[in-house]
Amino acid sequence: MHKPSARPRRAALRILGAALATTFISFAPQVASAQAYPDKPVKIVVGFAPGGTNDILARLLAAKLQEKLKQTFIVENKSGANSAIGNDFVAKAQPDGYTLLVSSSGGLTTNPILMKNLPYDPLKDFEPIALLGTFPLVVTVPASLSVKNFAELVQFSKTTKDGKLDNGTPTTSFVLVAETISSTAGVKFNHILYKGSGLVVTGLLGGEIQSGVLDSPAVIQQVKGGKLKALAVTTAKRSAALPDVPTIAELGYPGYDAPIWTALMAPKGTSAQVLAKLRAAAGEILKDKDMVEKMHALGMDPGDSDAAALSKRIASDIARWTKVAKAANLQPE
Repeated sequence: MHKPSARPRRAALRILGAALATTFISFAPQVASAQAYPDKPVKIVVGFAPGGTNDILARLLAAKLQEKLKQTFIVENKSGANSAIGNDFVAKAQPDGYTLLVSSSGGLTTNPILMKNLPYDPLKDFEPIALLGTFPLVVTVPASLSVKNFAELVQFSKTTKDGKLDNGTPTTSFVLVAETISSTAGVKFNHILYKGSGLVVTGLLGGEIQSGVLDSPAVIQQVKGGKLKALAVTTAKRSAALPDVPTIAELGYPGYDAPIWTALMAPKGTSAQVLAKLRAAAGEILKDKDMVEKMHALGMDPGDSDAAALSKRIASDIARWTKVAKAANLQPE
């Protein structure tokens, strides 16, 4: 019997070795690039106009990331379509860590429920980095409106032409929170869409609308300045920034709790090394004393960089708001 020739085996090993070398050569720059990250300016996209919580928080975060990672972080506002324009831009961006998203909970959990043909999937198109913070919405009216408290607002709403308040809203999540107020307390809303919380505040000040169920950072200064009235907050506990404003639960509706949150996300496919670096930096920033104090001043509670918990929160909130939308007979538009 003839022994099998070693030549085919050696040839196969040479081919395999060449293939492995090619793979290593092509992979090595990616690893080096991830380790060097960030080596050029990073863009943080916000899906709303300047002045709202996401914009304010993104700018605070950008300054801290720039300080920590020694690179420029730029905030870019891409407002419109309940933040879907900005979110979709990031979902389709190169997953290299140089285009990030600061998204409202609405952009990730209520747009899928209330918007037809949403061009991105919150659970499939993003990598979670950090839950930046949670905060209440504030039931807000112009100082000129003849109501002194939440109970009077409920009664006032029943005297309007169609039994509804013209309510300014910048995002679908605020619509659904307002609808939980409606089902709980009986006040009805006619929702009018704006491109950002700052623009809703302008509408309130100008008398275009009668109410706004708005993020606390967007209204605090106007409330403290006496130009707007804060009648209630939507969280289970009072806001440290607005300690005199009662919770809806306190006002005779026990168990009511509807917080809003903001998150830092990256496009799906971003490398594990880049994500780890961003999560570590964000986690440290959210514990930084100066950052915590600034967030508390805005009525926000800092979050964390537990990406797995954030993924679960997105999924559970989608389930919660789906039920609210169904009960309110809100259809995708």
